[in-house]
Amino acid sequence: MLQSALPSAAQQLPVAEPFVTARVTASDNAGLGFTTSGRDLITEVTGGVRFRSEGARVSLFGSVSLDAFAYARRTQANDVIPAVDLTGRVAAVERFFFIEGAARTTQTRIDPFAPGLTPTSTQNNATLTQYRLSPYLQSDPSSTLHFRARSDNTTTKDYGQNSAAVDAVDNAYFGFHTISLERDPVPVGWRLSAERSETRYQGELVPLVSDVVRALLNFAVTDTTRAGLRVGAEQNNFLVDQSWQSIYGGQFSWRPSERTTLDFEAEKRFFGNGVQFVFSHRMPQLAWDLRASRTLDTTPRSLFTLPPTDNVSALLDAMLTTRIPNPADRATQVQNIISRQGLPSSTVIGIPILAQRLSVSENGSLGLSFLGIRNTIALTLFATRTRDALEEGPLATDNAATNNIQHGATIAYALRVTPTVSAGLTVTGTRVKSLDTATTDQRTNDASVSANLVVQLAPKTTGLLGASQRRLISNTVGSGHETSVFGALEHRF
Repeated sequence: MLQSALPSAAQQLPVAEPFVTARVTASDNAGLGFTTSGRDLITEVTGGVRFRSEGARVSLFGSVSLDAFAYARRTQANDVIPAVDLTGRVAAVERFFFIEGAARTTQTRIDPFAPGLTPTSTQNNATLTQYRLSPYLQSDPSSTLHFRARSDNTTTKDYGQNSAAVDAVDNAYFGFHTISLERDPVPVGWRLSAERSETRYQGELVPLVSDVVRALLNFAVTDTTRAGLRVGAEQNNFLVDQSWQSIYGGQFSWRPSERTTLDFEAEKRFFGNGVQFVFSHRMPQLAWDLRASRTLDTTPRSLFTLPPTDNVSALLDAMLTTRIPNPADRATQVQNIISRQGLPSSTVIGIPILAQRLSVSENGSLGLSFLGIRNTIALTLFATRTRDALEEGPLATDNAATNNIQHGATIAYALRVTPTVSAGLTVTGTRVKSLDTATTDQRTNDASVSANLVVQLAPKTTGLLGASQRRLISNTVGSGHETSVFGALEHRF
């Protein structure tokens, strides 16, 4: 959420940073995993702009870029991939009525068991754009009483792919509508809430609608700890029994300081236990974020709740919050660290599944970053298990694409050798395996290691040289390995 307080004069000034990156990669097996693999020289040029503008009534921040791939030996078709992440907000009625809008592209795999987007291949990549419009109300009748109402409306569009998996989610809609009235626990509080989630797939006559009402009781155990119970009911139009069913559970939160947050909630739902867990902590040199969830999921909903792909940037940003309070200045410093040390701005996350589906999704992730005087480390781990939520009907397919478990990890290390030279090493591994209940046995392991040397040529210009080794083992696509060398030049204006 954007800050509700008025920004400082420095924050109100718009900040825009155009950038361009050129990268040349020589590969002995471009398109690893596909029949068109072979030796090739790939030229990649990326141009775009990052910006932030925060005013008293209007805010807009994000980035827009285009990533162009050219293959000298035509092992693959040349491609242009857009990358958009824009969020804007208007305070239509000050301190009461707001309108938020967003546009965001997501790069994901058409086939979850085939390799995704890499510096040498775009063959299995799908670019989806999700547009969001979110009007909302927020009012505080007293210092302890809060009213909130919000309607998130998203539409998913594809970017020119010709694939049955992509077409299945083109023009899909997801709506999430909530209203609540809450009293702070002083020392006893409560919350009344109602929510509706709605998914519509193209060609499906009946949308998937779920209504939930809850009553929560919260107790302030200490100044920093809250705990409570919840009861409610839910109705789902996709079940055979569409009557209201009871739900119950509890919640716990801990806020020992502004640097540490722990939130946990669990409740009994029709699909079993629903769980949400978040623990985050930041220090001047270390930040980490631990998350776990078990929830009902659809494709447009998963794209809506997908965490930011620049997860390394987010952790670095958290560490610098105290030292650099201004968000625009902090974002610039984060980008300086990533560029000068050759760190990836993002690491592996779970693969969004492209299908008309209703799933039970179990997710766990850990992100950690350490920023030292000479050493920088970024680590991410994730595990995702997806299965059909229904045992019969058109959305109960037992297909491997919608019934699988994913694991992945990335560790990136950078050493500042001199004030202008850094050396880096990045190791990544992912595994996708179908569940035992799936109709087919499919599995893919993908691992890579990359080393680079980064030289700061000018205050806003960096050069990079490196090499990479990758190994793919699969019973679904072609196995093999790839060796590549690359060089890149980045300039920020």
